[in-house]
Amino acid sequence: MSILRTIFDFLREHYERQPPQAWWPEDPLEVVVGAVLVQGATWRSVDKVLADLRDRNLLDFARLRELDAAELETLIRSVGFQTKKARRLKDLADLFLDRFDGNLERFFARDVNTVRKELLSISGIGSGTADNIMLYAGKLPIYMVDAYTVRLLQRHGIVGLTAKESDIQQLIHKELTPDEEPYGTKLFCDFQALVVRLGRDFCYKSQPACDACPLYELLPPGGALGIGIRPTSSKTRISPPTPTPPPQPHTPIEELELDDRERRIVEIIGDRTMPIDELITASELPAHLVRATIAMLEMRRVVQQAEGNMVRRR
Repeated sequence: MSILRTIFDFLREHYERQPPQAWWPEDPLEVVVGAVLVQGATWRSVDKVLADLRDRNLLDFARLRELDAAELETLIRSVGFQTKKARRLKDLADLFLDRFDGNLERFFARDVNTVRKELLSISGIGSGTADNIMLYAGKLPIYMVDAYTVRLLQRHGIVGLTAKESDIQQLIHKELTPDEEPYGTKLFCDFQALVVRLGRDFCYKSQPACDACPLYELLPPGGALGIGIRPTSSKTRISPPTPTPPPQPHTPIEELELDDRERRIVEIIGDRTMPIDELITASELPAHLVRATIAMLEMRRVVQQAEGNMVRRR
């Protein structure tokens, strides 16, 4: 049995007697809209916007397209980046309505690579958003590699600290075969939900609760791997420290696809490791916007949060 299958079984056994975790909506259209709105935002704020759109009878691509851009921006303002997100929603509405008469089943009933390519052709739709839409709205066999998945696999030594998200995705596709019974493509959804839950309950960004984690016995002999990671357990296994890989040159800012706020944050960080509180002060932006921007940049592997409420370029 592969290590990912073993992890999956351990997590299912640990969480099977606990209440199920709320996840993506059942309505494919809500998944598509939510996947756009959640970029750089919390799902709690997105859920409120979706409820408001639903109450106004606007969760419909035809109505979203007809809606005045300024009015749509106002309705989604609470999730941030409302101008860009409104444009993305209208571009998606154009795609679905003009080519598929608004029928999402027809859109998803094609080759996976074709669907992914068309989603990525929409400005502002990256691989993570596209994969989310394909998995949760289209029920297609593609795993969305999020920060929780990367953290888990790196700390368990399953992938290296510099592994690309595309390589991680290929590994998961290989070891968690989506057409196996009894799960089908639902396996990817279940695995990600469990990994997210593990990340929130035990596998924190710093000071992970390894001693209480259901995957403790699956850790490498020296404990969780990674820069700055030190399990806080009395049962911590002792071994020579893992060598830190040599630093890699940063991608120049001008080569990164960043919006104005993201560029501002990255420029302030520069080549330093700096306190997030200092970054908030220097940016002159609200604290919640700075933290949301850091979270988005971390998911895109542009920055990395470190122990002590610090942040640095990757």
